[in-house]
Amino acid sequence: MKKLSSIIGLLFFLWASPGFGYEYQLYKNSENLGIVVFPKAQLPEELDQYIQSLMLEPIESGEAVMRSGSKGENETFMMPLEIQKKHSIEKFMVIQVLTQFRMMIGVFDPEWGLTLPSSVFGFEDMKKNIPKTLNVFRGNNKRKEILWKENSHPGLKPRWTPVSGR
Repeated sequence: MKKLSSIIGLLFFLWASPGFGYEYQLYKNSENLGIVVFPKAQLPEELDQYIQSLMLEPIESGEAVMRSGSKGENETFMMPLEIQKKHSIEKFMVIQVLTQFRMMIGVFDPEWGLTLPSSVFGFEDMKKNIPKTLNVFRGNNKRKEILWKENSHPGLKPRWTPVSGR
């Protein structure tokens, strides 16, 4: 029984170690808010495009590590602490891709720690929750909503241009 326990412990250690093979993709905006998606190999193109449409740029990817919240609570894979500090990101979301359109989302905030809801979200629900979470991170410093206006010139097809509220 003790041998079986040791084998299970070793398997968990290998699974949870950074060398296991989970890679993350880190996105960041000008407000130093971030989104970490793992495993990068399962990142749907639609999610990548959606995150970038929210003015978050992919800035780094690499080997994911198991980390807990700032208060020692909960654990999940995410970017290494050194990468978080390098990019001055204090608040971020962690999205674990389960299948192309099924994901789990967590929230990291130094005041709240790491929150990991057990709900699984579809892509459409994820699209609704990401902007809401970014606004919660902003607190009283909410960026104005991005407005879109139509640019039309005679003889040209209509184009939509973002007009930032910043």
